[in-house]
Amino acid sequence: MNLEKVIYKIINKESIKDSEELFDFVNGSHENAKAYIRHKNLWALLQTGNEMDKEAINSGYKVVKRNIQNRKKTFLLQVIKYAAIIVFAIMGGYLINFVDLKNDVAMNEIFVPKGNRTSVILPDSTKVWLSNGTCLIYPETFIGGFRSVRLEGEGFFEVSHDKKHPFIVNVGEHRIKVLGTKFAVVAYPEDQEVKTELVSGKIQFDIKKGESSNDYSSFEVKPKYGLTYDKNSGKIYESIIPDSFYDYWLKGVYRFKDENFHSLALKIERIYNLEVDFEDEELKSRLFTGTLSVDDNIYTIMEVFKGASGEPFNYTFEKGKIYIKNIK
Repeated sequence: MNLEKVIYKIINKESIKDSEELFDFVNGSHENAKAYIRHKNLWALLQTGNEMDKEAINSGYKVVKRNIQNRKKTFLLQVIKYAAIIVFAIMGGYLINFVDLKNDVAMNEIFVPKGNRTSVILPDSTKVWLSNGTCLIYPETFIGGFRSVRLEGEGFFEVSHDKKHPFIVNVGEHRIKVLGTKFAVVAYPEDQEVKTELVSGKIQFDIKKGESSNDYSSFEVKPKYGLTYDKNSGKIYESIIPDSFYDYWLKGVYRFKDENFHSLALKIERIYNLEVDFEDEELKSRLFTGTLSVDDNIYTIMEVFKGASGEPFNYTFEKGKIYIKNIK
């Protein structure tokens, strides 16, 4: 089995997971394994939103091919076809970079724009769900004593168990250490808080305290609980994971109860890819209970908020922004 055949089957969603042919290909060399993971992840990115059919892929291939003249080598045409697929990925709003480091381990960087969701499988078979302006950086091959990745934004992890190689999620100066479990992380650089929630297994939340590279305060998170670190006060808060946990991560539905408008506005900005501007500070503290879904229309959502507010307010849309103000 050659690379083109592997990619063709991935693109056309043919089942090759348990194929002996695929097994032999992936285990044939380190390069084969890296190539398969790279293209599998790229295809996973393409699945969010409208999926591409064979006609769309072939159309993109023909467009790129027409721009290449006097090139007849088969290997080049194969590269062109994969390039056409990558072009579609970038046009869809996703970006996947491959950067070579000095230690010859390539690092993958995946960025998911606001208003989008996707999932990716890491080299150790760990699965990660990403959404709403999130960046994940991970190596094509985990080496050394740890499996280390870096996250900016929010992600839900199903970590493949490997007792000898703990899994580490770096979030700014802080980190979360894992053996094998299901947990979520919300760590946007611009947010005041860093939060992790544990579904099952065991994780340790390490908070950076000093200048030394090993100066951390460590907190163990209990299953079905979350820990939130306040960057400004330095305090840690424990909370029970809500019943709606999976609705958000796996279905894109966020359920909230007595949450203030300012906090909800941050989620609205990320889910619907726009900005929210409060022209009256009092509005930020109003509390709401309900749901937000990635499939909802933002105009409908704003009407629901307007109707549920104890005191009426007005809102206007202008060039990707929502302006909210009190009715005087």
